[in-house]
Amino acid sequence: MKLRLKVLTENEIDQIHAASLKILKDTGCVFQSEEALRILKRHGARVSNQTVYFSSEIVETALGSVPPVFRWTARNDKHSTTVGEGGFRLAPNAGNIYVQDLDQGRRRATLQDVARIQTIHQLSDVTDFVGNNPCDPSDVEPAKKHLHITYEILKQTDKPMMSYFGPYPGQAAETLQMVKIAFGDDDILALKQVIGLSVPPTSPLSYDQDVLRAITEFARNNQPVLIVPAAMGGVTAPINLMGIALQQNAELLAGTVYVQMVNPGNPVVWTPSSTVAWLRTASYNTGTPEGMLPNLAILQMARDFYHLPTRSMAGLTDSKAVDCQAGYETMQNLTLAMLGGAQIIYEALGVLDSVMTTSYEKIIIDEELYRRAKRICAGLDTSEEALSPDLIQEIGCEGEYLSHSSTLTKFRDMWQPSVSDWNSYTDWEKDTSLGLLSQANTIWKRRLQEAPETFLDVTLDRDLKQFIRSHQ
Repeated sequence: MKLRLKVLTENEIDQIHAASLKILKDTGCVFQSEEALRILKRHGARVSNQTVYFSSEIVETALGSVPPVFRWTARNDKHSTTVGEGGFRLAPNAGNIYVQDLDQGRRRATLQDVARIQTIHQLSDVTDFVGNNPCDPSDVEPAKKHLHITYEILKQTDKPMMSYFGPYPGQAAETLQMVKIAFGDDDILALKQVIGLSVPPTSPLSYDQDVLRAITEFARNNQPVLIVPAAMGGVTAPINLMGIALQQNAELLAGTVYVQMVNPGNPVVWTPSSTVAWLRTASYNTGTPEGMLPNLAILQMARDFYHLPTRSMAGLTDSKAVDCQAGYETMQNLTLAMLGGAQIIYEALGVLDSVMTTSYEKIIIDEELYRRAKRICAGLDTSEEALSPDLIQEIGCEGEYLSHSSTLTKFRDMWQPSVSDWNSYTDWEKDTSLGLLSQANTIWKRRLQEAPETFLDVTLDRDLKQFIRSHQ
């Protein structure tokens, strides 16, 4: 597609950048970590208590060292991908507390749900990343969730990985050690980017100790850091949309500078994920069209001004069920993120209820939405053959194309739905199994039946289980 949404002019981009530099120089950003403060001070930032002030020179130097493109390596190299070029890539959810399906309704997620959803994503032909915690297991001790979630990611998948992030000391280092075991190479992290860390600032203008601890560990180990400002306009950011854009730009710059001070050249992915709060309840609202606009501004700046890789939330809805509202809000957010140039799209599969719930059936339905979006992104074949002037002249004014060889050789390449119903009303009425939710329910269950038992050999599985036991 040649079309890209631009919500800012060049002058407006310059205005946000200049205002961001002024905020970082005069107001600063809080870093709630003594180790981080020492690193920042050692590299020339001005520190007063926990507030850090950045000169424009420090910011510009850091931006100059972030790679615009990097290779994200999977355990199965055929799934490896290059971030920063090409079309968008699809990544799963993070942190949803509940799961929902046709059989059991809505309930607290368990570790079995984590394993199942990882398996569904592994067998998906549109999901490029696995990992994170697409649902938060309620049956695992919080301080040990990272061990069990990481094990299930490694057991059930071999695609590029996102890590689980939890607010406990040692979790990042233990997660990275499990990844080294699974790759069978103690040097893999120094050589390649294989697992990303997704972490938020605490808006406004602060990074807490747990986040900084994890950022430091991942950056020291050469792994991608995805910075996720998730401010709520009117609560933790200005209610003005441009104010939201400015604040999250400043937060992203501060985090990027820190990553580069820890490890110059470390990949950073900008992930603007803010919204306008629903002020009747002061809650995080994902279905509003206003919510994506500040994020589009930062996607544009990252793409065209800073030349940094980008990611955006897009499969979001505030609906509590897989219904019409869920469909139009999800497609609204997906389309905006796609046209805004997000290179990775996450919170993308099965999200309901403002990122509280993952629906098994909606995972499958959302996959079709992304297939539609990818087909749209592919645009038109503008070759002479595709233009078909000779074919149109051959068929003439009152001919037909149905039996022509061009139709017979190419019709199977045309886009087709995976769950949407294109049958006649009569056929639809006769077969209730053709209902959207029923179709989706059948597909995710079939994937679980067809999946391999594990992607780990016996030795790796033994070593990972031993590692988990030794850190319980």
